[in-house]
Amino acid sequence: MSENADNRRPGARAKDVAAPLALMLLILAAWEGLVRVFEVPPYILPAPLEILVTIVRERELILGHLQVTLYEIIAGYLLAAAVGFVLSILIVYSKAFRRGVLPLIVASQTIPVIAIAPILVIWFGYNDIPRIIITALVAFFPLTVSFVTGMESLGPELINFFRSLNATPIQIFLKLRMPAALPNIFAGLKMATTLAVIGATISEWVGASAGLGYMMAQDTQQINTARVFAALVVLGTFGILFFAFIGLLQRLFMPWVYGRARIGWLLSRRREQSTVSGAGETAA
Repeated sequence: MSENADNRRPGARAKDVAAPLALMLLILAAWEGLVRVFEVPPYILPAPLEILVTIVRERELILGHLQVTLYEIIAGYLLAAAVGFVLSILIVYSKAFRRGVLPLIVASQTIPVIAIAPILVIWFGYNDIPRIIITALVAFFPLTVSFVTGMESLGPELINFFRSLNATPIQIFLKLRMPAALPNIFAGLKMATTLAVIGATISEWVGASAGLGYMMAQDTQQINTARVFAALVVLGTFGILFFAFIGLLQRLFMPWVYGRARIGWLLSRRREQSTVSGAGETAA
């Protein structure tokens, strides 16, 4: 997020939140009305209120499956971030590694992840490991690309300047490359939150006995459409919260951007107050 976009009054930011919320409520109201007016069968398209009732009525079952899926999401996400970070460092600092591995990383994305799920089940058995690996495979590519892009965003003049100050390679990495790469790194981390949710859900379609993806597959066969939508709502809600959490971490790890924007807003408020006070004294 740019400084100009963040250097605004809280009221303006509240309007940005209120607008999509109002649109969502309008869509839900239209959905509820159309389902009732046209008497759409619940097994084809349940009404939003029926989905909400299903979530409340079967919350214990849904939350039990959610715990399994959350574990896979978090574990796969962390694995993808760790592998992507290590690979990005090797790609940036080793030209030979870049030439040999980067094409393989790109080529790996042409293989459907669901196609290798049975192989992972054969190798690791019917446990959490294949599902965590699948989640990591889905999320790690944008992470790696974002990390590499961020670390390579520096111009050679800055690196040469640090070298002229006798900075070691580790100092250049920690004090120059990493701070400069943080915007791209957090952009990749945010993107990976949604991909990890998708990857964990897909992974539970093969060789799983629990999880929201498994429950959705079973409910689809039983035409329990309301519970399928309930699982989607719960997954979507967690995805939004996960994305917001990474955004909060971004603010904590980049205080030189968001702290400066906050200070700028406070100074602008003080200038406005001073202007108003000066105008009042002049009028008096």
